[in-house]
Amino acid sequence: MSIKVHYHISQDRAGLPQDYSGARHFTPSEGQAIEEFALQQLAADYQVPESAIEIRKIEG
Repeated sequence: MSIKVHYHISQDRAGLPQDYSGARHFTPSEGQAIEEFALQQLAADYQVPESAIEIRKIEG
């Protein structure tokens, strides 16, 4: 099952303010919390701390 997650990133990898919003599809593993999984994936992909990412909306 694919879940669409809308997110906002408030800082770049250098810690400077940034205003970026986007959406991405994720397919989480069974029993894994989608918000936690999405935060980890987005933080790794954009190389920013998880605290810089705000999950705005989750669509099933």
